[in-house]
Amino acid sequence: MTLKKINGKKIKKGDRVLVVWHDIKAILHSEEPIEPALAETVGWVDAQSPTWLRLTTTRYVGELDDLKDLIVIPKGCIQNVERI
Repeated sequence: MTLKKINGKKIKKGDRVLVVWHDIKAILHSEEPIEPALAETVGWVDAQSPTWLRLTTTRYVGELDDLKDLIVIPKGCIQNVERI
């Protein structure tokens, strides 16, 4: 199954990708200006919706093969997706 395009690129479930995105930063009790942090995440495409992309960042094998680590990134935060 082919997933929707991100930045004009078609990606499908299982593709290994590098996602460059802006992550949220927070600071409490301060008047210092802050900006989002630029982040890079590598993983395998698990799923997506019109508003988010979900990646598997760690896959376990053997007796734990049903387990995995996931991250969901809002598409509005994504700067680039590159198949690697």
